[in-house]
Amino acid sequence: MSELPMQPMAKDPVCGMDVNPEIAKAQGLAAEYRGETYYFCGKGCKLDFDDEPARFFEAGYQPHM
Repeated sequence: MSELPMQPMAKDPVCGMDVNPEIAKAQGLAAEYRGETYYFCGKGCKLDFDDEPARFFEAGYQPHM
């Protein structure tokens, strides 16, 4: 029995957690911003991002839970 290749993880831009993009996308936890797709660990992080995505890319922003 061979193992499947490891799925590359994505970083949740809100909290910094590692997220499996395939699972996040299947759960509706993905968003497009400026031509990029971002993935989230949960609904709260996605809602925060949807409200004001630019703030998560400001200089000095540190992802936190």
